[in-house]
Amino acid sequence: MAKKLNYADMAAAIITQLGGKENLTNVNHCATRLRVVVRDEAKVNPDALKKIPGVLGVEAHANQVQVIVGQIIEDLFLEVEKRVGKTDGVTQKPQEKKLVTIFSNFLQLMAGIMSPVIPSLIAAGFLTCLLLLLNLVFGLDSTNSTYIILNNLAQSVFYFLPVFVAYTSAKKFDTEPVLAMLLACWLLYPDWVTMAGAGGYTSYFGIPTLLTTYNGAVLQIILSVWVMSKLDQALKKALPLSVRHFLKPFLLILITSVITLTLTGPLGGLVTNYIAMFIAWIRNYASWAAVPAIIIFACTLGLLCPGFHLALIPIATTSLATVGYDDFINIWFFCCTITPGFIALAVALKSRQRRLKEIAFPASISALFGGISEPTTYGISYKMPKVYFCSIATSLITGLYAGFVHLKCYGFGGYSLTNILLYLGENGDTANFIKALIGVGIMAVCSFVFVFLTKWDDSVYNEDDESEAVPALASIELSAPAEGVYIAQEKIADPVFTAGTLGACFGIRPQTDEVKAPISGIINSIAPTKHAITIKGEGGAEVMVHIGIDSMKLDEHEIEPLVEVGQTVSRGQQLARIDLEAFKAKQLDDTIIVILLNSAAYAEVRADDQRQQLIAAA
Repeated sequence: MAKKLNYADMAAAIITQLGGKENLTNVNHCATRLRVVVRDEAKVNPDALKKIPGVLGVEAHANQVQVIVGQIIEDLFLEVEKRVGKTDGVTQKPQEKKLVTIFSNFLQLMAGIMSPVIPSLIAAGFLTCLLLLLNLVFGLDSTNSTYIILNNLAQSVFYFLPVFVAYTSAKKFDTEPVLAMLLACWLLYPDWVTMAGAGGYTSYFGIPTLLTTYNGAVLQIILSVWVMSKLDQALKKALPLSVRHFLKPFLLILITSVITLTLTGPLGGLVTNYIAMFIAWIRNYASWAAVPAIIIFACTLGLLCPGFHLALIPIATTSLATVGYDDFINIWFFCCTITPGFIALAVALKSRQRRLKEIAFPASISALFGGISEPTTYGISYKMPKVYFCSIATSLITGLYAGFVHLKCYGFGGYSLTNILLYLGENGDTANFIKALIGVGIMAVCSFVFVFLTKWDDSVYNEDDESEAVPALASIELSAPAEGVYIAQEKIADPVFTAGTLGACFGIRPQTDEVKAPISGIINSIAPTKHAITIKGEGGAEVMVHIGIDSMKLDEHEIEPLVEVGQTVSRGQQLARIDLEAFKAKQLDDTIIVILLNSAAYAEVRADDQRQQLIAAA
């Protein structure tokens, strides 16, 4: 039976292998992945990350790293956030503006905006399935008040989608979320909808304005909120503090409203219409090729843009809002999510590796009934390429079938067996539902045939058992990092350390300029501001030496590291030289703090005030 993961230890290990807390500029997550932007990609150790128990895979492109962990992400993210704090809006390392980089960044941006909205879309899909069940099993018809109210709840997600997108866009662009939501609500206000229903043009402050509705709009809102964020920055610089509090919101919403109705709204609508026309062209002339084409892209070039599928969700929501069904994005998800579920099930039944079975059975359930395929993809397919090819072949065959029979999904979320009724639709499209069931059958049969007829090597999971075995911790003693006055954890003048947020600790008020190693080990990281040094100690201890409080305010030469990352050090060896006079001149606390970062992994950790030590018993 698999051991229960310790999320605190897992988070600490991930942060260490990402180069330490100081190397992280942005930390977020989606349904299965920890998404991180790092300052220096050279400090990231992907191989070590992959060996951490619970990590299914790692994808690193430039300074963006994704750690795939599956459905434990929410629990893990809470532990990561405890250690690194909230990092949204931190300036990222500038990158060369190559075409591929720009395209990748755009997809990542769209994915980041749409990712928080997905739960509401999935909930709408489940509500639609519930309505179908109530109709089929209990005879609840569309005139019943319960049916009407539930249907309103499901459809509200799509009608008010601009409001949700406005909020997530504002968070992404670092502007006012409530004002962004107000902008979206204004575009959905009944009087505007009535006015826009007449079509043609009107005027707003004398400027010609296109009369169009914005229910379900996505791109128009994203463009408008992006403009709002730029205006926000300009107004902050232009307005004096005495009037900024009340004048900035007024000017921000007023100016943005003019730009939205006259520029970004029509422009976004134009782009959306061209996308819709392109989809319609494919639907009319090459419907059989659309889904296989996107599957091939996702399995090849798409690997360079992890999470790009989230950026394409607006295509599905637009299609659902205009023609009432989606025959592209949801069908692609259908083929590439249910297939890994059957692949994992077949692998679990064929393999004799205990470790592989422990991964494969839960991965199968996750994909077939939860609509999440990453545990199969990263935990199985990427480790055994032949199995990956089985998955690709099955998805392509199903995609070709879906294209030829013009399979339709009547709601968002039709990529799990739980939501299979979305292929029946409100009007009871039985023929389409049977096509979907046949598609499921094709995926099941092809997955089992390909997996059982293909010879693949699962010995890699023997190596996993060895590599993922956590070395036994040894009891350790952390000695004083300097000569001076001992300060107990509860008396350190910083609530982060006092509360033990980073781990058990103690401090020394130094009397000399020497900072020493509290333990023997290897230098794991040095903060860019030089105020923190981490050591991977002998016996598995993970130790940070934090030089001063608010010491980031010191000039570069006032803390001088005397070691380098990767260097082996001995207990008592000098790590750095500090300018104590600079601390005094700038009225900064010069306490040197020793933190046992993985103290939660020890059976007991206690401070010895007399000996100025921290003692951890394994």
